[in-house]
Amino acid sequence: MTVYIASRVENGGILRCSLSDEGQLKPVEMTPVDRPSYLCRDGDKLYALLREPFQLMSGLNIYTIETGGSLYLTGETRSTHGLYSAHLYARSGNIWIANYIDGTVALIKDAEDTTPVQDRMIAFSGSGPNRFRQLSSHPHCVVPTPDGLYFCVCDLGTDQIYTITPELDFVSACALPGGCGPRHLVFSPDGRFAFSSNEMGSSVSAMAYRDGELKHLKTVSSLPPEYNGSNTASAIMLSKDGTRLVVSNRGLDGISVFQVSGPNLYLKGYIPSFGVSPREIALAGDYLIVGNELSDNVTAFCLKNGIPDAPVCDLKVKMPWSILAI
Repeated sequence: MTVYIASRVENGGILRCSLSDEGQLKPVEMTPVDRPSYLCRDGDKLYALLREPFQLMSGLNIYTIETGGSLYLTGETRSTHGLYSAHLYARSGNIWIANYIDGTVALIKDAEDTTPVQDRMIAFSGSGPNRFRQLSSHPHCVVPTPDGLYFCVCDLGTDQIYTITPELDFVSACALPGGCGPRHLVFSPDGRFAFSSNEMGSSVSAMAYRDGELKHLKTVSSLPPEYNGSNTASAIMLSKDGTRLVVSNRGLDGISVFQVSGPNLYLKGYIPSFGVSPREIALAGDYLIVGNELSDNVTAFCLKNGIPDAPVCDLKVKMPWSILAI
């Protein structure tokens, strides 16, 4: 298996690693690029968000994944039409991008054609009860619905998850508990339920999904009852069979592991990240890969026999911000 890791430092890059059957991450090649922040794949293309290649504007690089996994840059860096672009999704050459600071989602159509008139935008408005972080809309991710007909946008600034069409028309909104700050979203394999990691609330919300609408069902903490320190929840992943949900916690510096049954979540335990501030995680077969952004390391854990207490691999990577396993 190949794993790409975005190292979000000046003159950083995208590190290509091989993942062995024993969970060992072996660095193979670094593709230099300045401050890559999020990665996604569509077929033989890899899409990378760049922090700020333009003045007060984030950027998008498009790479061809060559035989063996090397990345070949196609075309020039494109504007995302927003600042601090946080997340993206690509399908059939179209790219949807969540612009955190600007409160917008951009649709860049036909990615290799740089004609700017083809790009579209939708802007969100509103605020939340946290006067330091929720003065305006802050879209943090854009995720397709299981039926392929819509996209969901987690808005940390308004405590809403919006549903929009692929052409960026508004469909519906789902309100979550005030001040929770929804960040990332995953759907159950049967498409009936969605789960969001809530950054400021250090929690997970379960929702029912049907025909372009989400309905909030319940919200549970991602922290152990005895923990009293500061924390922000970050990434969320669901196993392919839909039975295990993992959420990273920055502050606790651990990964919460839930058993899933329908919309119900049962906390099974925690995996220490063996680093500081686990921003991004990825499930790769039997392994959980964790990127610790403030301690410059990526750890891998074997999940075959329940909840592990130590990593099988610890790789030094400067400020890992995104992990893509293919």
